[in-house]
Amino acid sequence: MSKVLAVYSEKGGVGKSALSAGLVAAARRRKLDVIAGDLDPRGTFTSELGISDEDAPAFSMNDLLALDPQGETGLAAEAFAEAGGAWSGVRVIAAERALANRETDNVAVGLEFRLRLGLKGVVGPENVGILDLPPRAGGKLVTSALVAATDVIIPATLDEDGRIGAKEALATIKLVKDLGMNPDLRIVGIVPSIVPGGRNTLKDAIGKYLADTYGPLYRDDLAIPRHSVRQQTRFACVPITDAPGREAAALSEVYDQILTAAGVEA
Repeated sequence: MSKVLAVYSEKGGVGKSALSAGLVAAARRRKLDVIAGDLDPRGTFTSELGISDEDAPAFSMNDLLALDPQGETGLAAEAFAEAGGAWSGVRVIAAERALANRETDNVAVGLEFRLRLGLKGVVGPENVGILDLPPRAGGKLVTSALVAATDVIIPATLDEDGRIGAKEALATIKLVKDLGMNPDLRIVGIVPSIVPGGRNTLKDAIGKYLADTYGPLYRDDLAIPRHSVRQQTRFACVPITDAPGREAAALSEVYDQILTAAGVEA
């Protein structure tokens, strides 16, 4: 079964792009063919995958969403750029600042369905798509990704931003499903993100709130610990799976477990 995973929260700073890059690294370690799509105009995901402003591709996510496919499928392949450096083998549909213009694009008809059409026939059983969404309430970019995705993962820091981001993300996902835009979209879960070690009153309270409110949707078994090596690999633009040490191994294992929870097969 084809899998396109969307990583989404309506709050920034909750580890959304970090999770996206971790999933790419874990899928790459499984020897899967990875297609990474960046729908955040800030391009954090694009940068971590080794594509800088200087070597940005001529055809980007912005161009893909601006292009009227007129029923044609598979156009995403035209936007593929090879990830840089240590991310060899990963194909990227890169973001750029101009992507923000699509939010106010009132000319393009059916823009929200263009990514799904573009990926049709491109993402198959032999590979996996991973989409990094912007931290905003709905909008055309978020909707485009949620319409294209098969599954969505919601990272949540165990603080007020994480709680609000998860709550609002679920509301947007519900709307997309209820409107029939992607009724089969599956929520993998709310994943605790950047979780500090030790005892922490707020961490414990937010975790309990999420568990009590969302039941099995809250996946504390997939908690992503806060380790400094994650920021080091992000700065160096290398996969966490290439980093040495126990902390990197622990993070790599969690990302791999999230892939499994999303139904991605090795």
